[in-house]
Amino acid sequence: MLRAVTAACLIVASSCALAPLARAQDSTVKTTNSVVREHMDVVGSDKIHVGTVDKYDGKDIKLTKNDAAAGGQHHTIPSSWVGTLNGNTVVLNKTAREAMAEWKVSDRPDGDMKK
Repeated sequence: MLRAVTAACLIVASSCALAPLARAQDSTVKTTNSVVREHMDVVGSDKIHVGTVDKYDGKDIKLTKNDAAAGGQHHTIPSSWVGTLNGNTVVLNKTAREAMAEWKVSDRPDGDMKK
């Protein structure tokens, strides 16, 4: 009887420990979705400028093409790169150099997969 009760407590405890984590991840996504706005500055974790938000669809952040770092092309970065939001600034969890090396060009014709 004691083993059955102990096993049940472990199962319940494990489930309870996972539930807050799942809720925390969901609320982070919702917070990011409602706070990332057009014209926000985007900087790397090293505080170096990466770009300016043009559009945000809940999954990807599209950066403006008129930004000096953009070279005349729109680039997209995944929202999973967002580390924190400070006022009008999106701070990534990657350095500016890493972000620019991995961002995707979004103005290219279909079939051209170059970065």
